Amino acid sequence: MTATAALAAAILFALPSGALAQNKTIEKKKQEAGKLQEDIKFLDKQISETKKQRENTLSELKLINKKVDTRKKLIERLEEDIKRQSDEISGKTRAIEIMNARLDSLKASYKRMIIKAYRNRDTRKWFMYIIASENVEQGYRRWSYLKKYSASLSEMAKQIKEDTKRIEGERSELSHLQAEKIKDQQATTEEYNKLKKDQDKSKAYANTLAKQQKKYAQELQKKKQQADRLNKEIERLISQAIASERKKAAEAAKKSGTSKTGSSSKTYSETPESAKLSGSFESNKGNIPWPVKKGMIVEGFGSHPHPSIKGVMLPFNNGVNIAAPKGSQVFSVFEGVVKQIIVIPGYSHCVLIEHGKFFTFYCKLGKVSVKNGQKVAQGTLLGTIDNNQESPEIHFELWMGTQKQNPENWLKK
Repeated sequence: MTATAALAAAILFALPSGALAQNKTIEKKKQEAGKLQEDIKFLDKQISETKKQRENTLSELKLINKKVDTRKKLIERLEEDIKRQSDEISGKTRAIEIMNARLDSLKASYKRMIIKAYRNRDTRKWFMYIIASENVEQGYRRWSYLKKYSASLSEMAKQIKEDTKRIEGERSELSHLQAEKIKDQQATTEEYNKLKKDQDKSKAYANTLAKQQKKYAQELQKKKQQADRLNKEIERLISQAIASERKKAAEAAKKSGTSKTGSSSKTYSETPESAKLSGSFESNKGNIPWPVKKGMIVEGFGSHPHPSIKGVMLPFNNGVNIAAPKGSQVFSVFEGVVKQIIVIPGYSHCVLIEHGKFFTFYCKLGKVSVKNGQKVAQGTLLGTIDNNQESPEIHFELWMGTQKQNPENWLKK
């Protein structure tokens, strides 16, 4: 076998196994792009709902900016796909060239053998060729040669047919890839145009808000006060829950004769039951279900700059804000006990649930469906989102004892 034929064969046999892994990667990328497109549609609906309440608001600007970021990610995915398609097209084109060269060589060899067989097509010549052997052994060898010659012709004809079919299949895939690439290039161009419009819209909204800086500075100060009040209240409630659990643990230890002393008032002393629940919760990190069936994080954990007032930071977010369709139901993310239901200005109804040493906090509920002390399972309905907000969303926090956690590290991806 020549070097060219060997390379072609290697490519042919390597394609199926490599294609399997590659197809999985491609499918994953397509799913990611599809999810981003769904997120953009979702944000469009949220922006529309927000406009119904009041136009040119900070909430609307946040959603538009989130949409801009999401569209940028979608364009990145499409460009990655186009690059992958270009690489595949280049590789497949080269493979087809090598396969064609091998096929041409095979056809040339087959043609020479056919011509030779045709020139000696008289069976009497073949018969005389065998009869003229000096001995039986030589006659057998000549007979074997003629038999192999015939078999080689049949095998080469079969190989030519298979290679031709394989090349046709590769060409069909190449055409599909080229059409797919053109489609993605068109989609990328469309997304770039939409991105430009979204960015222009974001800039216009930011300018509008900036012109009313005094008004929004006052609103921001009000939001900071509301956030401070919320933070102090949740810290108080968690400390209260921890003290209650420490008391239970101390009483249980006293009964068993293993009294514990010297623990901090902020240390969560666990009973066997709460320790089991804590362990179960912690083992599900990264796989905790979302508190709403459909939603998108529009403001993450931590500090974030004001989208329209330069040099000004928004209040520190102890959790995440999840945009959700108007009237969405809110569910418990894990089994536990309802420790407190409170009302905080700017955050509507809030529900605190204890899961051993972990706590989840759900705010901006318009209606609450549980009561204090109630045991809840994962997926228990807690209430519905407050529809009177500028933008329908839920504020969600997750704490381990008195340490605030980034919910995005815990929620299922």
